[in-house]
Amino acid sequence: MKNKGLQTILYSAVGIGAVALILVGFNIITSTLKVRVDLTQEKAFTLSPGTKAILAKLDTPVKLRFYCTQSEQSTPETVYLKTYSRRVEDLLEEFRQNGHGKIVIEKLNPLPDSDAEDKARFDGIQQMQLSGGEPFYLGLSVNMLDEKQTVELPPNRERLMEYDIARAITRVVNPTKPVIGVLT
Repeated sequence: MKNKGLQTILYSAVGIGAVALILVGFNIITSTLKVRVDLTQEKAFTLSPGTKAILAKLDTPVKLRFYCTQSEQSTPETVYLKTYSRRVEDLLEEFRQNGHGKIVIEKLNPLPDSDAEDKARFDGIQQMQLSGGEPFYLGLSVNMLDEKQTVELPPNRERLMEYDIARAITRVVNPTKPVIGVLT
């Protein structure tokens, strides 16, 4: 009787160990694979074919500077802006993954009187005021060589955010040259 109880405990321990080993192995194998599945009906988190084509044609690295103030205060407005900025970061990560190493993302937190705030102003990112009077920056600067484009990221243009970023990348890659006419 005791032998049967010991055998049951031993088999149970071996079974639990085997399941734990399988789970650890599965996690190790799947952690190396970076697959993201977009299950939304309108494919909100998947880049459009046009954007992917723009990114495939890049031959020079493009730097995206993402400015987002990370306030330590927790008001409903700052919580909303933090979740929105997280969605922007996710989209920028999609750009980076599809850019085949040609998209470089730099995230900056422009707090008052900081170097990041000076960079944001230099790049043309507009300062917004929160309801408490606190300054807040949320924007993107797209740079390649000497060309620079600024993308404002207001929450009411979230659906057009991919278009705005792709357009800015296209404008820095293919800058329009000024047309000069000569009249004689």
